[in-house]
Amino acid sequence: MRTKTGLTTNDQKFINSTCRSIAKFDKHGVSELALRQQIYMLGLFTFRQFYKAGFPSDYKNPSLNNLASVSR
Repeated sequence: MRTKTGLTTNDQKFINSTCRSIAKFDKHGVSELALRQQIYMLGLFTFRQFYKAGFPSDYKNPSLNNLASVSR
């Protein structure tokens, strides 16, 4: 079920869980580069899920026009 934010309850649970994981990484001294990558991927996931666009085939091109990757 979609909520007012356009995300499902499972999407929101995933986002909250990932945020907690990233905070644990930071607490344990993970490199800044690794933290930035995790935060970028979380933002990319949230943005694309909001529009039900799936995950992009190339994560460096997050545009909604970028086709979703196909899982095999």
